[in-house]
Amino acid sequence: MARAPRSIDDIGARVRLHRQRSGKSQAVVAGLAGISEDYLGQVERGRKTPSAGVIQALAEALGIPAGVLLGDTPVDSAAGPSGGGDRLALALISGGGKSVDLTSLAVRVESAWDTWQNSGHRYSELVPDLPELIRDAEATIRVQRHGSGHREAAAIVGDMYGLLRTVTRRIGRSDLSYLVADRGIRAAEDADDPIRLAVARWNLGHTLLMSDEYDAAVELATAAAATVVAEAGSTPVAVAMTGALQLVAAMAEARAGRLWSARERLNRVYPIAVTARAAGNVGHTMFGALNVSLHAVAVELRAGDAIEALRLAEQLDMSECPSVERRFTFALDLARAYELRRMETGTLLHLLDAERTAPEDLRYNPVAHDMVRRLLQGKRSPVRNQAAQLADRIGVQL
Repeated sequence: MARAPRSIDDIGARVRLHRQRSGKSQAVVAGLAGISEDYLGQVERGRKTPSAGVIQALAEALGIPAGVLLGDTPVDSAAGPSGGGDRLALALISGGGKSVDLTSLAVRVESAWDTWQNSGHRYSELVPDLPELIRDAEATIRVQRHGSGHREAAAIVGDMYGLLRTVTRRIGRSDLSYLVADRGIRAAEDADDPIRLAVARWNLGHTLLMSDEYDAAVELATAAAATVVAEAGSTPVAVAMTGALQLVAAMAEARAGRLWSARERLNRVYPIAVTARAAGNVGHTMFGALNVSLHAVAVELRAGDAIEALRLAEQLDMSECPSVERRFTFALDLARAYELRRMETGTLLHLLDAERTAPEDLRYNPVAHDMVRRLLQGKRSPVRNQAAQLADRIGVQL
């Protein structure tokens, strides 16, 4: 595994290492840090020693503590996405920020969602910017609390908390997931929007899954699915949300070991996906026929039936999926299926596909790291050399 140099004289090498890990070009990092690209190049080559102010600016541009560039902090403790969790927590409780107009706030939230669902470098591109977005959103809703724009502001802030729920889940902060899921429900209630309330309940259901509270997730998702059409009418959007909520319940059943119940729920959700085809990406849930099929693959993997999982996977055209996140998860599921069948070449090929799709996700995914370690255990494995190279690229601890 590649390690950051330890000497104070190797700041440039550390800058280059973390810039490459983030997937950012010299031009992007230089622009974020307020220096010229030529100067950054000289720093990386060891020809210039940056000042303390420039080191801090470079660290912020790379989304890492300044101590990492100085060699004071071990690389592995700061390289993962969990390093941003404390900054998110502080932003959620500290206040501050500035009130902005609702149109620009909505654009910022939607842009953040787009980055999260569609970028292979979403951690480095998005997570460092979230604290400012949180503070500005909270400042805006405080100003709007008794004004005519309160409901619109609450709707936008609710959308932001939905994003924060999935981000905090991915960085392993279940404590923050509960906090932002609860705030999302409060915001949806203030917006008086039954669809956003259903989305907020969907988010809370995923938080319960993260904490292994499967029965609670089934109860919540089933109840929410039963009420959303009554509250919002039989529109394609409302119908789609019933399907998205039922998928949460299906995964909760599968994780609780009730696999037939999970399959039965999925069978009931397929017709909903067809009916609600015109709804689009409601609440950023990515609900649709393809998503239902991806859940079916996941359920069969949970059952340990790799052959059935692969059979279902072969029927899917992932070129139709607009979400990088879902394509990454699908590649990882295929790698797991081939691993269950003890087919090392297939496992490696799909891990490499996951790396091409979303390199940062692979770097920060513990399941993927475990698969790579197991590939390296076979002394006579035909893919051992390639697996070792992959382990080095994504920082697998051996």
